[in-house]
Parts: sequence; structure tokens; C-alpha cells
Amino acid sequence: MGNSRFSFQFWVLFIITVSVLIRLLSLGLYPLMDTTEARYGEMARLMVETNNWVTPYFDYDIPFLGKPPMFIWLSAISFKLFGVNEFAARLPSLFCSLLNLFLIWKLARFATDSIRAGIAALVLITSAAFLVLSGAVLADPVMNLSITLILCSFWIGWHSENKAQAKCWQYLFYVGCGVALLAKGLAAIVLAAGPIFLWCLFKKQLLNFWHRFPWVKGTLLTLVIALPWYLIAEAENPGLIEYMFIGEHFSRYLDSGWQGDAYGNAHIQPLGSIWGFFLLGGIPWSLVIVVLAFHKKRQGYFKALQGLSADWHHFLFCWLLFLPVFFTFTNNLIWTYILPITPALALTIATLWPIADNKPKKGLIWLSIITPILMVTTVIVMMNDGGQKSQKYIFDAINSKTPNLQGHIVYFMDRPFSARFYSKGTALLADNKHQLTQNLTDEQDILVIKEKFISSLPKDFLEQFREEHQYRDWLLFIERQ
Repeated sequence: MGNSRFSFQFWVLFIITVSVLIRLLSLGLYPLMDTTEARYGEMARLMVETNNWVTPYFDYDIPFLGKPPMFIWLSAISFKLFGVNEFAARLPSLFCSLLNLFLIWKLARFATDSIRAGIAALVLITSAAFLVLSGAVLADPVMNLSITLILCSFWIGWHSENKAQAKCWQYLFYVGCGVALLAKGLAAIVLAAGPIFLWCLFKKQLLNFWHRFPWVKGTLLTLVIALPWYLIAEAENPGLIEYMFIGEHFSRYLDSGWQGDAYGNAHIQPLGSIWGFFLLGGIPWSLVIVVLAFHKKRQGYFKALQGLSADWHHFLFCWLLFLPVFFTFTNNLIWTYILPITPALALTIATLWPIADNKPKKGLIWLSIITPILMVTTVIVMMNDGGQKSQKYIFDAINSKTPNLQGHIVYFMDRPFSARFYSKGTALLADNKHQLTQNLTDEQDILVIKEKFISSLPKDFLEQFREEHQYRDWLLFIERQ
């Protein structure tokens, strides 16, 4: 029995370690992708260049008011430490994901036992969306961390019999709220508060929640963490709070025709798409949980639950189902929205997975290697010309063919964010021939243009350049000397 348990724990630790190493070693192996990764990477680069740590900038003269700056701060700090590169841009997301992994292990160990805690950590790190996004330049990993911190702190702070431990976790609950406000704003608070509210409502504990937690001191702690940035940023950018809280948190989700998005486009999906995203993003465990739940129901497992065990299961179901139900009724969403479900998915599977003689039943280890293998395959594809949505390959060609370029790099009619990132902000945009001519210098210049825009330029103008490189539908021209 002891050897079997040791063997299981070894394989759990081994797969978790390998999964983390795969993500760590792959962070810098492929370019930042347009649009989202390159956009946020460029905003972090601009923060470092301008030394403005209050207002993130969408471009040199355009402040970015769409989201709080926590994730941009983290990438900017990483740039300061490790240089401006893909590895540094993505490292904070992996760091946040590892903290998330620790919190889930801690909560599972508190609520169940060490074996199920290991299962929870294993399932989380090998969930497709969690593993992929742990190395992506996005706001989602730090938002997910803040939500997990709030929910873990709530449960342990409520149920710990050690008064000092309970008080510590209760204050961490408010720390999580402060981080959430800086990570994603009101949206993160709602996604964390929803499961707590439903559980308290179902258990008739809303009033008890008010009495158990230090709301006055805790709220002050949350405000100390988050309020200074909001006040300073509002002073620098009047209207920020209204746009961020009303536009980004209400109009975006309630109005499918919302035209107020100043930094991107609405992502219109059919109603209920969140469930499909969940099934795909939770692979393989989103399929496993359906089988597990059905099997447990046939055994009468749920009917036999009582006391603290029943409370724990109800809490997990509230956590697991709130977000997909909430987003079922909006059609403005993207697949990354399912990330906060993955910790609940991991905890639920760990709680339901059958264990006999201190050893989980077969299948768990084999299922857990699916996503790491797919991740390695994906990284290899991305390394071998799979990153078609990045201008890094254009700039590799520019640096190779004109290592001592003195002129301008000008994009005609379209300039992706990755062009700005890999040019360190020097790539210019010309929307018409007049602007293009104005941006040319007396030195040798570079023109980058999509094939479909070639016809917009006169032949005699193009004769000033020679075509030197093509990547996908992008053409690189170097001015003749």
C-alpha cells in the first residue's frame, strides 16, 4: 500500500514538473502573436520606454483605458529584469499560474486530503486552457489568480478551526479583492462573488458571512491596494472610471451592438458558446467530469452527502457552474473567459475521483499526459513557421538584409501590433500615398505592405523599391540606392 501511494505521488509530481518545464522552456521559443499578445507586449514595452507606470498606452499618444494595469505592470517589470523579449513578456503569466496551482493544492489539502490535493494540482496544470494561457501575454492569468485567491480565502477563512489561520485567510480574501480590482476590475469581483453569494444563499449563511469576516478593516485593506491607482489614473485621464466600469463591464456584455470599444472589436458568438469553449478548454478533464458525475449519481453518492462534505460539494458546484451560466446569456465573449473555471474543474475532479486503499483508480495518470504532449506538439509547430500572425519574421529579414538601416520602416495601410513591438516602436504607418511619401527619408527606407494593397500604389513609385522578402501575404521592399 505504501509503495503504491509513493509511486502515485511520484508520477503526480513528475508530470506537474514536466508540464511546468514545458511551459517555462517554451516561453521564448515563438513570437508574440497578433493581435492580443503583441498588443499587450507593446503596451508593456511602452510603459518601460516612457516610464509612465500610471497610464498604460495603446500607442505613444493614445492611453489605454480598457483594463486596469496589473498584467501590464508585471510584464513591464519582467522587461526591466530580463530585457524586452518574448520570454520576459510571458513569464508573469506563468508565475501567476504557479501561484494559482499552489492555492488550489492548499485548498484541496485543507478541504480533503493530501492525495486529492495532488490530484487537483495535476488536473489543473494539465487542463488545456490553463496550460496554454500560463504562457500567454494576457490579463486572464492574473485575473484567474485573484479569483482563486478570493474563493480559497473565503473557504479556509470560514472553515478553519484555527482562529489565527482563519483570520489570516479572511484578510487574504480582501487582498484578493484588491488584486482583482487591479487585474480586471469589477468583472473579476463579480466572477468571484457569484459562487460565494450562491453558496451562502443556498446554505442560508449570508448574514453569517457578514458577521464572520472583518468587513470594515477588510474593505479598507482592499481600498488601500486598489483605490490609489484609480484616483491617480482618473486624474490623468478624466472619464477612465466611467469607461472602465460602465462601458467595459456592462455595455460590453449587455449590448451586442456596443460601439464604445476604443481598443478592439466585439467578439460576437452564438448564445451559449461558453459551454463549447469550456468543453474544449478543459480537455481532457471537461469530458471526464461528465462521466464522473454520471457515475457518482448512479451510485447515489450525492444523496448520501451531509454535513461539511455536502457543503464542500455545493461550494464546488457553485464555483464550477456560475461562470458558464453567467456567460450563457451574452454573445460578446472569447474562449479565454473559461480560464476561471479550470480551478473549480480541478477541485471537483479531485473530490469525485474514486480512491481505493489510498490509491486513485487507474486512468488518471494516462489522462494527465494528453495535454503536455499536445503542448509540445503545438510549440514545435509554432517554432517552425506556425506563427503566421506575427511580424517577427519580417523583422528578422530586415535585420538580416539591412543591418545598418538608417531610414524608416513604413507600413502601408496596415501595421500589426507585432510590427510595433519588434521594431521597438519605430515602425511607421502610412494610410495613403501622401503619408507614405512624407515618411520617406533621404536614407534607404523600408516598405512593408500586404499583397492586396499593392494596387493602391503607382507602378512608378514601386519602382523605387526592390522586393526582398515575402512572408505569407506580407511583402518587404527595400528602397533602391
